[in-house]
Amino acid sequence: MMHRDETHPAYPASVLPPRWWETASAVARPYLKARGATLNDVTVGLDDYLRRGIDTLEIFAPLKGGVCYNGLDTLDFYQIDPAIGSLDDFRLLIAEAHARKMAVIIFINLGYGHEQFPAFLQACDDVRAGVDSPVTHYFLWSETGKDTMDRSLAPYFMNDIHGNWRWSERAGKYFWVKWEGEKGGYHLPQFNFGDPGWQEEVRRIIRYWLATGIDGMIIDAVTWYVDCNWDICHSTMTDVIHEAGNQFCQPEGAGGFHDDPVVWVKQGGWNCIMDYSIKLWWEGVDVIRDALRSGNPQPIEAALRSYRDRVLAEGGICYIDPPDLTDFPLEARLLGAALTSSMGELVVLKGDLSVPLGLSARPQSPDELAFRQGLDRLLQLRRRFPALCAGGERCQIATSDDKRFYAFLRGSPGRRTLAVFNLQPSDQRVTLDLSGQAISVLEDGFSGEVVSPVRDDLSLDLPGYGYRIFAIHENLSESSR
Repeated sequence: MMHRDETHPAYPASVLPPRWWETASAVARPYLKARGATLNDVTVGLDDYLRRGIDTLEIFAPLKGGVCYNGLDTLDFYQIDPAIGSLDDFRLLIAEAHARKMAVIIFINLGYGHEQFPAFLQACDDVRAGVDSPVTHYFLWSETGKDTMDRSLAPYFMNDIHGNWRWSERAGKYFWVKWEGEKGGYHLPQFNFGDPGWQEEVRRIIRYWLATGIDGMIIDAVTWYVDCNWDICHSTMTDVIHEAGNQFCQPEGAGGFHDDPVVWVKQGGWNCIMDYSIKLWWEGVDVIRDALRSGNPQPIEAALRSYRDRVLAEGGICYIDPPDLTDFPLEARLLGAALTSSMGELVVLKGDLSVPLGLSARPQSPDELAFRQGLDRLLQLRRRFPALCAGGERCQIATSDDKRFYAFLRGSPGRRTLAVFNLQPSDQRVTLDLSGQAISVLEDGFSGEVVSPVRDDLSLDLPGYGYRIFAIHENLSESSR
């Protein structure tokens, strides 16, 4: 009933560099349905995105669906939502993006459907009629509403740690629900990943969209996929995604429930994890925000070592959006964005922040305009210096006071950068210990100012909440001067 192609599709060859996500500058996630925008709006704006320094488009909830979670409650896994366009529009976006060497990824949910999802309605009718059809096994049923599930794989696969059984008059049984919409009132039926039939349907869905030429996908809330395990995770999702080659893949939410993010890379086969050590919104964690409030950057370094650096060592990358600092001075907001864009993660801009100013109808205050322009300069710098991006090593550099200032090297030999931050609201002189780093020439990424020779005890004067980001060169001839 849901199936499209039964045959294994031929995937288009990637036009992007191998492991493109390691050197991508930034991802834009514009929430098209919420804005009343379309795929064609994104296509028309591709050059504006590039000028901002954004080289990846994330199409959030592109499938035909309802209103929950910006449209993640899917009605048809094989159709673009008419509210944002058509399959032809989607293919055009991919073609135009690839002509500019930009990536297109999608954000989809495979864990639950809309309340009116056709297979669920059919399953309800079959359950009531006593018909043991394939679609009845796509969902979880209970006679009593008191059945429990195996929790032995938590906190990686949670099963029934959160959720409830809901009575279906149509089925005459209870069905399992984890998600009820942002404000409640919805009962979205959860799929059964323990069912071989649903497993095969997931493979079909993923292959169908890979065949359009996308460059990767984020799969929502995998932690809550009922009766999933590492083998099923591989066979239904990551192994299938990797069939297409050079594909970015992220299990949204993974690493956010006190589970080890490295396990999702090592055992799950994913290559990107959201950095919930820096920002975990549902627990109120925002390490960069707290560091700016306290003036002490040490918790940022501790978080990066425990999470981002370990994910990178296993072959993955991390993904993060800038902190919300609208109640801070402009200079502090820009410092937060500079930290986010240089510490070694793939930057994602969500909602209004992702939309180029020329395409946004939202009025901008002078401070907001200045922030957006400063953010764009940071993203443009990432495109110029890929050592700032998600791949590559990160090494803290000692400063004259690590409880007030922060510095680190990024990249690999021959392709390195140095970033220095003053987390104090007042002007400060920051001295760096560069001994043993073999740095001959520094070029300021914004002004082009060249520092040479570079002393082992380099001192820099930084304004309140100021920062500097340098490209490291072997000799003067490599600088732009």
